[in-house]
Amino acid sequence: MATKKKSKTSWPDPKKLHTIVFDFDGVFTDNAVYVDQSGVETARCHRGDGMGIKMLLNWIALNQPSLVAFVLSLEVNPVVTMRANKLKLGCHQNISDKTTWLDEHLKLRKKDYKGLVYLGNDLNDLAAMKKAGFSVAPSDAHPLVLKAASCVIDIPGGHGFVREFVERLLKIEKMSPQQIDVLVSRKR
Repeated sequence: MATKKKSKTSWPDPKKLHTIVFDFDGVFTDNAVYVDQSGVETARCHRGDGMGIKMLLNWIALNQPSLVAFVLSLEVNPVVTMRANKLKLGCHQNISDKTTWLDEHLKLRKKDYKGLVYLGNDLNDLAAMKKAGFSVAPSDAHPLVLKAASCVIDIPGGHGFVREFVERLLKIEKMSPQQIDVLVSRKR
């Protein structure tokens, strides 16, 4: 587990949330891209983050079924689609203006930014992070994102950052082994 840095604001109660938004590059990945001689891109993701998403989605199914979690990405990339699908996580791509997209999404759901948590790392996440009720950045995020985030987790993107976020949000250190087992073994 990473060193805990103090949040600028207290962590939200997950039962009061309605939306969790994940940027992809720099959050699920280390922001690197591998390109082969044919131009095919691949990215490295952390398996622990996959376990974190499984725990989060199982917790949502058991405790807060109206809470939605999804990837919101500027990129249109099959890597993003495939990883999100494997994690059973919603995915919206080709979103150049994330704040305008979220404004519309929240309006359709009759929700506000107060119940939204946003995880991002770069300048295209900054406006949405500033509007979010709570925002989280990895330790290697852009300096302006680090400054704006409600919380900075002392782990770089793609190295277990998402898993650490989930464990802190759900306060797994206060859960019994049986409660944790339900989150990690329940089939969705």
